[in-house]
Amino acid sequence: MLKRIVAIVSLLLVALSGVAGPLRVSLPPLMGAVPVALGAAWGMFAEEGVEVQLLPLASQRDRLMAFQAGQIDAMVTDLTSAIMLAAQMPGEVAILSTAYYPTSNHPPHLALITQDYSNIDDLADLVMEAKGAVRIAVPRQSDLEFALDKLFASQGLEPPEDAYIGQDDLLVNASWVLFGMVKCGVFPQPYVDYLLNYEYEGKPQLTVLSDFSGIPIPPSVIVFRRPVLASRVSEVDAFFRAVHKAVARINGANYEELLEIGWHMATELFFPGLSPEDLTPEGRKQVEAAIEKIHVPKFPEPGPVPREVFELVRTWAEGKGYLAGSLDYNQVVATVGP
Repeated sequence: MLKRIVAIVSLLLVALSGVAGPLRVSLPPLMGAVPVALGAAWGMFAEEGVEVQLLPLASQRDRLMAFQAGQIDAMVTDLTSAIMLAAQMPGEVAILSTAYYPTSNHPPHLALITQDYSNIDDLADLVMEAKGAVRIAVPRQSDLEFALDKLFASQGLEPPEDAYIGQDDLLVNASWVLFGMVKCGVFPQPYVDYLLNYEYEGKPQLTVLSDFSGIPIPPSVIVFRRPVLASRVSEVDAFFRAVHKAVARINGANYEELLEIGWHMATELFFPGLSPEDLTPEGRKQVEAAIEKIHVPKFPEPGPVPREVFELVRTWAEGKGYLAGSLDYNQVVATVGP
């Protein structure tokens, strides 16, 4: 009898601890993380009655592993990773909303950047050179690889994927481009603006080989674990109300207001390791000057991932051998919130 009572009490404690905790959310260094990060900084989640704990993780791989292990409840990620994760965890993953959908290409959301001294003038040159020792910095199994493949295919070229090399740490990839360790690299904003505008002695001149005009760019998305969605519906609804409020405030703010928090947010989210305390006065001035030139886009209202974009990425990932199983849009994409 005592053992039974102890077991019942243990189950109750586990259940209560699961309900009482905050929503654990991890953010990547992507534009889609900005509304969540600023929503937390502005206290909007608390205003909506939901406690959110932002958990910094070192890499995309760490975020995916933490999601699979149930150590985080939700995350912002690229669509390719979300689709691959859903294929690996049937019935466990819900893509609830877009986080940032780059519907405008002015300025470009993506850019393929090389050094002037590389003597690469176009994609055909790059494919020809790639038969040698050329390397292209791009995270594998990502929206960036998807866009790069589509870019080559749009010009009738076979993607030189044997030349693809890269980490999911975009700062590392940027360093490779700056120091000539690779011929070129694919970057999203705000890394594009930062790379082009960050000035230091000895920096090579950089050239944009392509701004991906006409290439479909998938949205970053907000993904929840389905058990969390099923058991904490009201909190998830409140989470998305706060995200919508943050988007509205970002779009209504003037640049000076955003710049006031831009240094802290940019260094914390996009450029970890560039803490003001760790920089020389000259280094801080250089970084601040680059951050001030980062374009803050208009954020579209979060909404369901369009089926045609989902299918485009799913078909590409399946063709690359990236999917662990079959996947259906209606089983993965859900709607919640305002």
